[in-house]
Amino acid sequence: MPKHIDMMRLREEEVFSLLELISQNTQGFSNPKCITIGGYAIRAYIPFSRYTRDCDFVLKKTKKWQIDEINRMLLGRIKTEIFEKKEKYGFLKMISIIQSGKTKIKVSLDFMEGQVRGRTGKQIVLIDEKFIDNSTLTKIQIAGKEIDIYVPDYTDYLIMKVVSGRPSDVRDIAALIWKNDVPKTLDIRLKEILPFPDIFFKNINEIVVPAISDKRFVNSWRGTFITTEFTEESKIEVLKKLTDIEV
Repeated sequence: MPKHIDMMRLREEEVFSLLELISQNTQGFSNPKCITIGGYAIRAYIPFSRYTRDCDFVLKKTKKWQIDEINRMLLGRIKTEIFEKKEKYGFLKMISIIQSGKTKIKVSLDFMEGQVRGRTGKQIVLIDEKFIDNSTLTKIQIAGKEIDIYVPDYTDYLIMKVVSGRPSDVRDIAALIWKNDVPKTLDIRLKEILPFPDIFFKNINEIVVPAISDKRFVNSWRGTFITTEFTEESKIEVLKKLTDIEV
């Protein structure tokens, strides 16, 4: 059975290959404009990276569904697992399975058009014109190679992380706040892209701050990013900045 680190390496190599294919077919992720979110986008904002199973994208909602085009583009290469189109948003999940000996390694590409939606009715982030326009083309490393991808503006990216609120997001939030501080445009964007802005503050107070306050958090963070740079003092600094965010 391949070691965990070998599986992660193979997964990253497959992600890089798929991203190259998308880039070649979308004029460098610009037509249609595909903006990378999730665990890969964080590499644009902090000097550390973490392994992730999925590569996630958002797209602007248009009259002609852009996920239709993405699906056609990749269908000969990977398999469509979920394809949903609602009135205001669409979701496409495509899967690649890599064989390593007797082990199968799954790589997932998720495309969200119009909205990013979480597990509850209030976990909704709108992909508005400003979200698309403020994204930047950034060089990141995947599988030891560089590729230019679009990532969201820092404010939009942090909002998405807080609204999602999973354990991996909390560790990302701590890293983002530690290295980039609380964005000055936060209040404005909360009102513009969150139909339910209260979910942001609820998650900060009930999920993010309690998780970071836990005595095991520093070790958990270090295990994720494979560095000892984050300390108890870093944790206290992050908590102070988070608790200073006004409701």
